[in-house]
Amino acid sequence: MNLLRDTEWGDLEIVAEDMREADVMEVKAASGLSPRTCLIYSYGISKPMKTMLSHGQKPIAIGGVVPDELNPRVGRVWMLGTNAMVDDFTNRHRFLRNIKTWVGDLDQQYDVLWNYMDARNTVHKKWLDWMGFTFTAKQPNYGAEGRLFLEFCKVTHV
Repeated sequence: MNLLRDTEWGDLEIVAEDMREADVMEVKAASGLSPRTCLIYSYGISKPMKTMLSHGQKPIAIGGVVPDELNPRVGRVWMLGTNAMVDDFTNRHRFLRNIKTWVGDLDQQYDVLWNYMDARNTVHKKWLDWMGFTFTAKQPNYGAEGRLFLEFCKVTHV
């Protein structure tokens, strides 16, 4: 069974409807947008944009990279997931076992991957640490809600 595939329009609604509360809070704090609106916006600008599937082949997370306008080898990497991604042991295990391959593929396309994450989102922080990202700065008054966000990056080519 495939774990990742290109995102389809219908995936956006499925993931938005069951999005983890920490991810919902992060989206609202950063952009002021609803999860659905954020995913629709990201659908048009992310290259690539992938959907992670459960062991039952249901969308459980969507992630992608928004290329920098001035340097297409630099990208803002992001991911938003559902409760089923972290609450179901089989889904979580499959995701963790296979996601490094996807990020490795991104490393071939981008020299630098970076973004900001809500400091309250402990699952994201653990995942980013595990994936080899480095936390580079604190942004104490970031986004629509002026919350503490952490800047992270991964440099693959200099």
